[in-house]
Amino acid sequence: MKKIILALVVFIISHKAISQTCEEREDQLLGMMGGLSAGFLYNTYGLIGSIADGYGQDAYSESTVIDLLAAQKKLADNMIALLDKMITENAFKKQTDKDYVVSCVAIIKGLKNQVQLLINLIKNKTQKNIAAYDEQRNKSWKNLSKLMGVDE
Repeated sequence: MKKIILALVVFIISHKAISQTCEEREDQLLGMMGGLSAGFLYNTYGLIGSIADGYGQDAYSESTVIDLLAAQKKLADNMIALLDKMITENAFKKQTDKDYVVSCVAIIKGLKNQVQLLINLIKNKTQKNIAAYDEQRNKSWKNLSKLMGVDE
C-alpha cells in the first residue's frame, strides 16, 4: 500500500511540474526567492541585534564581536554584488520583481552600515556613535518591515 501511495505522489508531482509553463515555474521560483531573501534580511537584522546584545551583556569579547560583524559585512558585500548583477543584466521580466530586488539591495546596504556603526560604537563609546547606530537600526527596521508588509 505504501508503494502505491508513493507512486501516486511521485506521479502527481511530476505531472504538475511537467504541465507548468516556463513562466509559471519562473514565477514560483521568484516567489520562493522573495521568501528566502525576506528571511535573510530579517535574520541578518536580528543577528546584528543579538551580537550587540551579547556584547552589551559581556557574553562576547570585543574581538569576537568584530569578527562576527566582519563576517556579516562580507556576506552583505557578496549579496549586494549578486543582486546588483541581476539588476544590471536586466534579469527580471516584471518591474515589480526588479523593484523588490532594488529594495533588498538598499536594505542590505543599510544593514551593512548598521554593522559598521556598531563597530564604531564598540571601538569608541560616545553619545554620537550610540545615536548614529540607533538611528540606523531604526531605519533598517522601518525599511525591512515595509518590504515585508509588517506593522512597525
